[in-house]
Amino acid sequence: MQATGEMDVAERQRLGRTGGALLIIGSLAAFPAAFVLEPAPKTVEHLVAIAGVLVGLAIWLVPWERMSARSLYLIPLIGTGEVMIGTAVFSADFAFYQVLIGVYTAYVVRDRIHFLAFLAAFTFATVAPLLYLDDDANSLLHHILVMLLVLLISAGVVRYLRGVLEMRERQYQRFAAEAVSLAERIRGGDPPGTIDSAEDVERKLAALVSKTTPER
Repeated sequence: MQATGEMDVAERQRLGRTGGALLIIGSLAAFPAAFVLEPAPKTVEHLVAIAGVLVGLAIWLVPWERMSARSLYLIPLIGTGEVMIGTAVFSADFAFYQVLIGVYTAYVVRDRIHFLAFLAAFTFATVAPLLYLDDDANSLLHHILVMLLVLLISAGVVRYLRGVLEMRERQYQRFAAEAVSLAERIRGGDPPGTIDSAEDVERKLAALVSKTTPER
């Protein structure tokens, strides 16, 4: 898997804004869901959802192009905190938002050890309501086990698909590098040297085209 530091600027910005958008959408979705709860939440408790919208907006506005790739780790941590607060204030059903956070994390976090650490933290956050909610223990445990299974499976599938995509990207990059090398040998030039990224392939191709295009 790629290291987090290899994530380019455009991807950091896209993933940062996606995290902010997910937090905004999840917080807005909490309003209609909270209105049908019995007993109805107190008005002041809706500040949790409002805070989630504001935090999501702040995350959207962060200049991610100037941040390190690892700063994206803050988004699932903030989202998990919001989910835990929402679960404590509203209902255990709000813990299902953790699935969205798990899917986002599976896509963003490239390092396998870091990803497993996040899964452990998400598991703790999912089980934690057993410690502070007064709901029926058997019903709550059933709810948590179902949600935890969905979370782990969803994150694992996204992680697997992400790995397959990166493997194929590396294969295409290798094929392109071999094509550039073959083209250089055909025209009798020097080998193109080491090609480590898609940007290297594009640069070598551009240089090759400029050499073979007749001047006017």
